[in-house]
Amino acid sequence: MKIIEGFKERDRCARSVFSHNGLSYELIPEYGNFPEEFEFSMYSGGCCDREDNLFLMCRDTEHPVVMLDARGNYVKSFGKGLFQEVHSLCVTMDDTLLCVDTGLHVIRELTKDGGWIRDLGNLGIPSDSGFEKDVWRRMQRRGKIVPTDVLFDKGWSFWAGVQTIRRAAPPFNRPTGVCMGPSGDIFVSDGYGNAAVHRFSRDGALLKTWGGPGDEPGKFYVPHSLWVDKLNRVWVGDREANSVHVFDENGEVLAYMSENLYQPTGIWADDTYVYIAERGGGLTIANMDMEIVAQLGFYNSPIRAHGMCGNSKGELFLMPLSTYDRHFLMKLVPLK
Repeated sequence: MKIIEGFKERDRCARSVFSHNGLSYELIPEYGNFPEEFEFSMYSGGCCDREDNLFLMCRDTEHPVVMLDARGNYVKSFGKGLFQEVHSLCVTMDDTLLCVDTGLHVIRELTKDGGWIRDLGNLGIPSDSGFEKDVWRRMQRRGKIVPTDVLFDKGWSFWAGVQTIRRAAPPFNRPTGVCMGPSGDIFVSDGYGNAAVHRFSRDGALLKTWGGPGDEPGKFYVPHSLWVDKLNRVWVGDREANSVHVFDENGEVLAYMSENLYQPTGIWADDTYVYIAERGGGLTIANMDMEIVAQLGFYNSPIRAHGMCGNSKGELFLMPLSTYDRHFLMKLVPLK
């Protein structure tokens, strides 16, 4: 009898290329050289610094922030004891890290060695948006619903909580994303327990809050991520409303897209394009005229992502989180 064997490194050997409208990327499904203890670690977001080091927010509470060098080699991890529920992060003009903690309702600023600098928000205290995280439990006790083992799931209970949000509240109630704009102002999407975007000065003073619950331009269900492009325009991905809003830095709506997306979850921009990662399996690319130039992937294709960032080479890093049970960090490499 002949034993037929496949390729042990099948995931790494086969080429997967995603192309549309003249833009092509090769998918590297398993990126990074990690120590053994990180084999099953999940990453919810990331960012690259000027040297193309990659910083990841890790759902392992022992290693909440992980650093890889520009070649993908593990350098270090830090932040143990500083976080409850990490989500995303960005590098500032001062070469520090702004880290979103959804569970503690703050943005924590750290040095790249893990030293605490300051918090934006009230540590452990959510603002009053009307949000009731466990409203489904109260509904059950009142006899309004009867979630059983068959009916109940995490997504359903999350959506029930989102529907209780009544107003755009001050910072923060379960924030989701953070970005520093070209002027040094800090912008935060406050999306899991609020329906707002906040703008802060570089020194941390709150300058503006806008949004509110709804499914129209300028209103949100779950503002999950944001990025400020080189023209100071604020791009916000509303995951559950399947929409992307573009604002000026004062919250005035400039553009809106609510069709042909697969749940926008991560946004990053370089000097040429704005890249929108979609949890449902796509990547939408817009130019600086706010026009869509390409949409890669298909519904439930392999390029699913919860978080996304890029480096100086135009390479994109995808953090699938729980959308995958196998690939936890992927890379899209542009092809000439």
